Amino acid sequence: MSIDPPEVSRRLKRRLESRFTFLADPEGVLLDGLGIRHRGGRNDGVDIAFPTAVLVDAGGVVRWIYHSGSIRERARAEEIFAAISALPPRG
Repeated sequence: MSIDPPEVSRRLKRRLESRFTFLADPEGVLLDGLGIRHRGGRNDGVDIAFPTAVLVDAGGVVRWIYHSGSIRERARAEEIFAAISALPPRG
């Protein structure tokens, strides 16, 4: 999720050739709802999100959340893959 406008997220998704859904939240409504807005966090003083990863299953149920209180910390790949592996099988 990003506070960037939707077109910026679409360009990034295309550039990365990603199959993941990119969420645009230019007004920061979801950032505030999740408590992850880092006010003035970008070098130019623009708000950004604290690094957060949310794993949502096919039914829309949130199964795992990683939230960092620091812009320098991110979920490690092995943490994300472990959370994915722990999802119940589809069926």
